Amino acid sequence: MMREIMVELVAEGIPFDEDGNHIRCFPHVVNIAVQTALKYLSNTSFDPAVVDPFADELASPQELQDNTDYRTTLEADVVMSARQLVAACRASGQRRDNFAKTIREGNVLGSWGEEGDPLRDVTLLRDMEIRWSSTYLMIDRVLELAPAIDEFLHKEKQQESRITYLTLKPIELEVLADIHKFLQIPHVVQELVSAEKTPTLSLVLPMYEQLIGMLRDLKFELPKLGHAIEAASIKLDEYMGKTRKTPMHVFAMGKFLVLVLSSNYI
Repeated sequence: MMREIMVELVAEGIPFDEDGNHIRCFPHVVNIAVQTALKYLSNTSFDPAVVDPFADELASPQELQDNTDYRTTLEADVVMSARQLVAACRASGQRRDNFAKTIREGNVLGSWGEEGDPLRDVTLLRDMEIRWSSTYLMIDRVLELAPAIDEFLHKEKQQESRITYLTLKPIELEVLADIHKFLQIPHVVQELVSAEKTPTLSLVLPMYEQLIGMLRDLKFELPKLGHAIEAASIKLDEYMGKTRKTPMHVFAMGKFLVLVLSSNYI
């Protein structure tokens, strides 16, 4: 599209640069980066270039190679396991009602955890694979309601329905908690940008820098997910390089800085 516009304008003698005038959507870029990371979560091949030529530097971390249970859980696609669990628990109105009843009964009896703190009476959330933020919200809700899910799946009616096998093991919950912690960072950054009531073009480059920095720090906190986190960082670096070619971002940042300094001076 931008190339076609450039050809038309140049033919009319109007200077136009397809790269310099291409303003990319920040949430769209974040989506590409996170979807790339999600793809690498379940692929722990020690030769990542087999998956994608750009991934030469995405070798599985030593911590992941040394933890067989964790690596096996990732390779089995624990996110898909959570997705299947949610689908089964929400498969009918009766199941949804019975799940809500399980939460309420457990709250009355103080069944959840050592302290018996009540769980919110909320439902499980389906996700859409093309919307990574919905995957984050699905995992968030599964982790929140994990005690009730376990209780619900082991009731006689669910055993008769043969869905008890979907119960998440402790290692699966551990891995999901780490994935949740990873997804929370781009989710929060994206929400901050979306919450702005004024034009956000001036914030994009600083947000790229901040997000990449936060992900690089997270690799030390979640070393077993380092290959996936690095995949997201590489994609963000790639698009930040393209964004730097767009003078409009620099202009917007300069304009924003002038306005801030002017308001402080006044």
